[in-house]
Amino acid sequence: MKFSLYLNDYETEKLFSTLRWLFVLIATLIFYIPPFSENITTNKTVFPYLLVSGIIYMLVTQIALIRAREDKRSLQFILKAGIVFDFLALIWLMVLSQGIHSPLYPISILFVMHATIYWRTKGALVSLSVFSAAYAVMGFMTVDIFQFQHYFTLTSNLFFLWIIGLFGALIMLRERAHYVQKEAYHHLAHKDYLSGLFNHRSFQERFRGRLEGKESFLLLLGDIDDFKKVNDEYGHLTGDEVIRKTGEVFRFHAEAYNGQAFRYGGEEFVFILPHMEERNIQRFLKELYGQLEDLDPIAISMSFGQSQSTETLEPERLIALADERLYQAKNAGKKRTCLANGALFMPGHPAPHKEKEAIR
Repeated sequence: MKFSLYLNDYETEKLFSTLRWLFVLIATLIFYIPPFSENITTNKTVFPYLLVSGIIYMLVTQIALIRAREDKRSLQFILKAGIVFDFLALIWLMVLSQGIHSPLYPISILFVMHATIYWRTKGALVSLSVFSAAYAVMGFMTVDIFQFQHYFTLTSNLFFLWIIGLFGALIMLRERAHYVQKEAYHHLAHKDYLSGLFNHRSFQERFRGRLEGKESFLLLLGDIDDFKKVNDEYGHLTGDEVIRKTGEVFRFHAEAYNGQAFRYGGEEFVFILPHMEERNIQRFLKELYGQLEDLDPIAISMSFGQSQSTETLEPERLIALADERLYQAKNAGKKRTCLANGALFMPGHPAPHKEKEAIR
């Protein structure tokens, strides 16, 4: 597996969520485990309340984070709530463990980085300013700030926090911009702009990768029946809309069966699906044909040809088998699928029937 430090928002938040558990462990060591608890002045009366509330919050967030992976709105809420929680928890912990002299002060750098990731330059400046103000107030409330050791600690810590925070933010923003650019290039290289599906290049990479890994899977190569008539009768804009809507149907239907859908080219599409029993293939096709009949702006029909990795490990031959069966389905009357065993599946018919000569 290729190692990379480039993380998307979800993966980054998972990392910060893990770090919170680590800091809970460190804080517990400081408050209760010798020699830390013997040499660091702490408030053990209030800390258990912070500990319990923190653990509850982190458990709830962990569950919500798992469920919010595909829900961008919920994910953004979790991200922002996490930054606020980190700030409040850090200030509270520092107050309970020697205030401005707290050994937990370095966590403030991570707080600034966390805010910078999601709010960029504004996040860096706001987080630095808010933490600096809270840190200064902490100093005035917990110690005689006019004594040298206290005001020196306060000013030097804030000075280096701003230096490290700003330089760290600069580097992080540059890397995040590079990551976004990299993702954009990847999207352009592997996604079809019209259908929203993975493109032919992406299909070839994943298809051949599965064969090299000797995975068991099946292909369904499909073609929209009489698509030229759609363009001639309704216009190319309607034809483009048909491709786009078909892409949406294919993407969600493939995901429901733990598969992937691709635009093979023109009005041709292809599914890579995990190996399944014939009855499940028929159910997949029955549901798919039903959705295509209800397609907006116009209903369409499609023909498919199936092949499966158990037939051959040669990529060109496996595609050729699916292609030959696709045209057998076309020649048999369209709106049907020629399965790997030579049987023809037709929506609305009780069971597939076999042609006289199956393609092998």
